[in-house]
Amino acid sequence: MSEEKEVETTGHQWDDDEGYPLKEYNNPLPRWWLYSFYGTIVWAVIYWIFYPAWPLVTDYTRGLLGWSMHRQLDEELAQARALQKPLNDRLEKMGLAEITHDPSMLQYAVAGGKSIFGDNCAPCHGNGGTGSRSGGFPVLVDDDWLISGTIEGIADTITHGHVAMMPAHQKEYGGSFDAKQVDDLTQFVLFLSGQGSNKEAQARGAALFKGEAGCRNCHGDLGKGSAKDTLDGAPMEKSIGAPNLTDAIWLYGGDEATVRQSIAKGRSGRMPAWGPGSEGTNHKLTPLAIKQVAVYVHSLGGGQ
Repeated sequence: MSEEKEVETTGHQWDDDEGYPLKEYNNPLPRWWLYSFYGTIVWAVIYWIFYPAWPLVTDYTRGLLGWSMHRQLDEELAQARALQKPLNDRLEKMGLAEITHDPSMLQYAVAGGKSIFGDNCAPCHGNGGTGSRSGGFPVLVDDDWLISGTIEGIADTITHGHVAMMPAHQKEYGGSFDAKQVDDLTQFVLFLSGQGSNKEAQARGAALFKGEAGCRNCHGDLGKGSAKDTLDGAPMEKSIGAPNLTDAIWLYGGDEATVRQSIAKGRSGRMPAWGPGSEGTNHKLTPLAIKQVAVYVHSLGGGQ
């Protein structure tokens, strides 16, 4: 029999009292692994020389190539702006209605407006304009508009913003009505949208709605909202922004508890102005950006 090859050890040995010594074998790393490791060291040194690598107190090493991600980004943005400039110049000269009839410019405006909307409007109105009941932010994809759903009206709302307030009606929250009168008003509002069955409470609520509560002054003769209804037969001022109470679309929710809460405690909403020179937001939009956002919102499906 051939002799067994002795395994190389480090020379360390323990626990030889019982004839079974513990030895530490010497198993070196594979050469390919060592060469790869040495290669990464060489590559790191080359990178340090040619690219930004080491932070300094107030700056960083620039490297022989002078490359940086910031510079590359600036160059790519400059190239993108140069390509967009002819289209932006054309878009600035076109009217809103004119854009909707030009397929190529409509596509360009919608694409730009979607990006701007995502950065500035989506936190409130949701991605794609789906709205949020918890925050009272309107849905932008249906045809139920608080003010105006025309493309010009949308652009005007974005530019100047809008502030609306539903006053509290219950005494505990600053109003003048007791809990029973609020219950009656709630039943009448539910009746307007085809809900509720307490006809006596609805009749009492109708009298309050049209009289002492003053609801008709904002929501209109038939409760269809300031954008659609009339007041004493005359068209209402759309800028009031009072919602339609006769359909199944609700800003905060149309169940009995939510409707009662709205009447008892009131609601308030504010759409900030995004136009140049307006107050209330730190980030203003250019007239071109507002035009693109208006076109995008109008294209979501609910534009008039």
